[in-house]
Amino acid sequence: MLAIFIEVGVLSLPKAHFSETGASLSKKSLVEYADQVLAKCHYKDKDNFNPGCYDEEIPKLMDRISMEDAFAVTKVVQEKEPRYLYCHVLGHKLSYRETEKDPSKWMDVITRCPATMCNNGCLHGSMMERYKSESLTDVQIEELKPDVQVICEPRGKWNPAPVEISMCYHAIGHLFMYITNADLKKSAELCAFIGNKADGRNYVQTCTQGVFMQIYQPLEPEDYALVAKITPRKNEVDTFCSKFSGMSYMACHVESWPLSIQGLLTSQGLDSFCKFAKTETEVRTCYSVVINMATMSFMIPKEDVDGFKDYCLGLKSPAMRTECFGDGATRLVQIDPAYTSLAVRVCASAEKVGEDCFSRLSQYSLNSFHPGSKEFYNYCDKLPEPWKEKCINMVNK
Repeated sequence: MLAIFIEVGVLSLPKAHFSETGASLSKKSLVEYADQVLAKCHYKDKDNFNPGCYDEEIPKLMDRISMEDAFAVTKVVQEKEPRYLYCHVLGHKLSYRETEKDPSKWMDVITRCPATMCNNGCLHGSMMERYKSESLTDVQIEELKPDVQVICEPRGKWNPAPVEISMCYHAIGHLFMYITNADLKKSAELCAFIGNKADGRNYVQTCTQGVFMQIYQPLEPEDYALVAKITPRKNEVDTFCSKFSGMSYMACHVESWPLSIQGLLTSQGLDSFCKFAKTETEVRTCYSVVINMATMSFMIPKEDVDGFKDYCLGLKSPAMRTECFGDGATRLVQIDPAYTSLAVRVCASAEKVGEDCFSRLSQYSLNSFHPGSKEFYNYCDKLPEPWKEKCINMVNK
């Protein structure tokens, strides 16, 4: 559970349609609950948007309604207050509350999470609630391994899209920090164990970034208590991260971005921050993580396309300028498909490198949606030609 919780990286990656998990309340009841929340959060005061209010008020409804209904209420709230499309923290809290009812069903809660809402925050909350207050012995961790190896994979009626699977493995990185009592080395080793799949898929990077993200972005009191003795100050990051190697070294550095957040909203600041990266993969990952954060700052809710364009074009590397537009556009879709039109504007602003950006958007359909689904076609329809056709043709790949 994280204050900002920017799910990023070259995982490569979800969103505000309500999915098949459907609500049980009538539309009238959902609207009544939503109106209560909107009134408490003063949504008509357009100069004082307070997303934290919705993060607090909607979970309170679960004293009376189900998790599925709470997400349905959220959908109604978003229709009236579209600035609240980014509701990742809320997703945490709703599955958190659901898992509180019966912690033994934490794996089942994950399968009930709506696939296209709140940037998949729901996937994380149940894991955190189940293990927030207990670390496990080595023997207990061994016993848990079979569960964490399959928890993010399709099972039963649950058939997650690729981006959901990736975000789930990221959440497991946070989980490992809890069960190892913030043992970074052991957590990273567990990521290496569960992240390499027999079919060639690899989620080690996204899991390891979840491990180190836990250090720099705590939210709840138990989060702070977990990492209080190991979190470095800004001027200590280099020394702290030098204790690690490989993917852990990279994740340690790149996830420290909250300590430098203001400076990273300039092109020069981003170039400077990523100087630690040595390999092409490390450079790409570092820029991607920070660009995802910058996209949030420039685009939500103010939609500053021109500011983001200048940010991308100001980067030293021509390759990173191109990647910047693609990262920003796909990040918007990841947050919520309702931002697809805004993502199209980002690509259009990219001018000479816009073709690459639109190509990324068309290919992204396979990450976020099941090919051939209603959501898939709704997304493709929002892209301009020829990218709309290219997107639709992805269904045959």
